[in-house]
Amino acid sequence: MKPKRYDSLLIILFIVFVGCAGNKPLRQIQTGMSLLSDEIREQLREIAPSIVNIKTEIKYDVYKYTYVTKNGQFITDPHSPVKYKLNYGDGQVGIIVEPDQQTISGGGLIINIDRVKSRYTILTSNHLVSPKDTTDIYYLDESGNQIDVLFSRQIVRNVVVSVRGFSSWRAKAEVVATDPRYDLAIINAKTNLLLGIEYPKNIGYEMDLSWGDWVFLFGFPKGIKQLTGGWVSESPYPGTLAIDAVVRFGYSGGPVFAISKSWGQLAFVGLIKSVPLSTMEYVIPKNSLPSGHQLTHDELKSLIVEKRNLVEYGTAYFVAPQAIKDFFLSKRGNIEAAGINLYGKYYKVHQKAKL
Repeated sequence: MKPKRYDSLLIILFIVFVGCAGNKPLRQIQTGMSLLSDEIREQLREIAPSIVNIKTEIKYDVYKYTYVTKNGQFITDPHSPVKYKLNYGDGQVGIIVEPDQQTISGGGLIINIDRVKSRYTILTSNHLVSPKDTTDIYYLDESGNQIDVLFSRQIVRNVVVSVRGFSSWRAKAEVVATDPRYDLAIINAKTNLLLGIEYPKNIGYEMDLSWGDWVFLFGFPKGIKQLTGGWVSESPYPGTLAIDAVVRFGYSGGPVFAISKSWGQLAFVGLIKSVPLSTMEYVIPKNSLPSGHQLTHDELKSLIVEKRNLVEYGTAYFVAPQAIKDFFLSKRGNIEAAGINLYGKYYKVHQKAKL
C-alpha cells in the first residue's frame, strides 16, 4: 500500500529538522532563541538606560457654552463674546467653567548629563511637554462638518513635567527648546539621584533610511519601557518616515535606532512623533448610573456627547534623522544659552554612514 502524501511530508520535515539541529539537544534549541545576534542584543541593553519616561500633568479650565436657539438655529449676537446669543435664562448661566486635568506619558533620550549641576538634558516630543494654551471645540452640522459655533474651550492653567528613570521616583523638568513643526523638544531635569546614562552611540544623520529598512524603537506604553521594531516606509508628512510597528499610547518621544553598515553598530535615527487615530463618539449621562438603569425624562436632558481617540494599530510616524539635525542646529543658541554643552555629534556628521 502506497504511503499518503502527508506521511512523506512529515518524514521530510523531520529530516530537515534533525539536519538543522545537528547534535544539539532539543531543550537547548527551544530556549534562549532570538532573531537578533548577541552583539545587537547587547547594544540594545547598553542604550536602554539612556531612555527615560516623560510624564506631563496638565490642569485646565474648561468653558462650556449653552445657547439660545430658534427653530433649531443658533441666534447671532454682536455683543456676545462667542458671536451667538448665550442662554442666561431659566436657571441657565450661558457659560459654565469647570476644572479638568489630563496626564500624558511618553519617552525621551538622555543626550547630556552635567554632573556638577546634577542636570539631565533630554530630547523628547514637543506635544508631550508643551501643550497648546487654548483648545477650541466646535459644533458639527448634520454632515459632520465643523461650524463656527463654539462648543467648549480648554485653557491651560498649569503644566508639570517630570522624568522617571531607573526607579519609581520622578524629577521635575523644565522646557529648554521646542519646535512644533518637527514636534521636538529639549528639557532639563535636575536631581542628585541617578536617572540614567548619556546616550553612548552614534547619530545616524546620514543614514539614508528608505523602503524595507528595519528599525528598533523604545516607548513607555502604560508607563512600562518596551522595545519593538518594524519596517520603514515613506511618509506623506515632511520631515518624517513611516514605520510598520505595533505602537500604542506612550511611545511618543521614544527614540528610534537602526544598524549602520559603516559602523556595524546601532545609531540613533529618529524620534516617534505620532500614531494614526480615529475618533469614537458616544452618548452618556452626565452622572454615573448603575448598569440596566432606565433613564428618566430629566436624565435624558443631561445626556452629553463624549469623544474618545482610538489608536489605529500598525503604523506610526517618526521624525527623520535630517530633521533632528536641523532642530539641533536651529536651537543651538537656546541650548548653549541654557548652559548645555552637547557633544559635537549632535550638530555635525563625523563620517558618512550607509545602511
